[in-house]
Amino acid sequence: MKSVDLFIPIYLNQQIVFDLIAMLEDGFSQLSTIKTSATETESQKSGTNVSIGVSQVLALFGISLTGERGKEKGAQEQTEVSQEKVHTPTSLFAKLRLILNERQLLKRINTQEEIKKLASGQFVEFRAVLKKNPLVDALEGIKQLKEIAVMFTDNESGALKVRKRGEGERPQDDNQLIMQQLDGMLTALTQPNSLELIGEMLDIPGVKAVLSAKLDYFSDRNAQEIIDGEFRVFGKIIRVIGSSRDTIKLLRKTSFGQFDRRIFDLLASGFEGLEIAFESFPELITEIKGPVLQIIPIAIFT
Repeated sequence: MKSVDLFIPIYLNQQIVFDLIAMLEDGFSQLSTIKTSATETESQKSGTNVSIGVSQVLALFGISLTGERGKEKGAQEQTEVSQEKVHTPTSLFAKLRLILNERQLLKRINTQEEIKKLASGQFVEFRAVLKKNPLVDALEGIKQLKEIAVMFTDNESGALKVRKRGEGERPQDDNQLIMQQLDGMLTALTQPNSLELIGEMLDIPGVKAVLSAKLDYFSDRNAQEIIDGEFRVFGKIIRVIGSSRDTIKLLRKTSFGQFDRRIFDLLASGFEGLEIAFESFPELITEIKGPVLQIIPIAIFT
């Protein structure tokens, strides 16, 4: 067994794991009983010492022979031990991964040539550095930095100062309006209980993966610990894009999906005048160019 087989899942879609195990094994049992038995045998012996009078030749040497009769009585006692084995979601995933590997249904992606042979519907595993949806990440960064800037900015003079508790504020100043706009955009760009991740493959530079994950399947519903970390991704392909001329649109599930890309260029120009801590306004990425895989993630682990 390799260390990679003793993994720690950060994300695990238990529903899919249970369904796949049930399909592969015609149902499954999370609880099994194992019975073992042992047999103990006790032997008893009884004998008689006999002094044999033999020929005169032996008598001359004072030799006597001792014979022994023996018989054994066997007594058997049987002991039965009952044990219960319980599977956890992680151990079931390990079993699923082993079965798919043994049946050659799992493709491990390590080279550029393997990308060309992939097709929708295949199970894959690869190493990647994971990041949040870059568009959402950029807007969240703008919002956080703007919140910090508001704490230190005097709206009337533009001078920096620390606001003291109790100081009056105009309820609808420019900063508040901008914050409301950012909140509205982030709400429109994100789906409830959903998180889109972008993975940069470590073994194949230049190839990316788009993962649509569910927050419920992260440990403690916390997805922050996977950001910028190196992990293994196990999932099923739903789309393969091999050419850089094709893209996966990051707005496809949002209310902005039907809008032209230029609306975000206008958004960027509108925010460029803000006095926030950016040397230059971050690029608002709305699509990922090929080569790229679109994946339903089943597990993200280390």
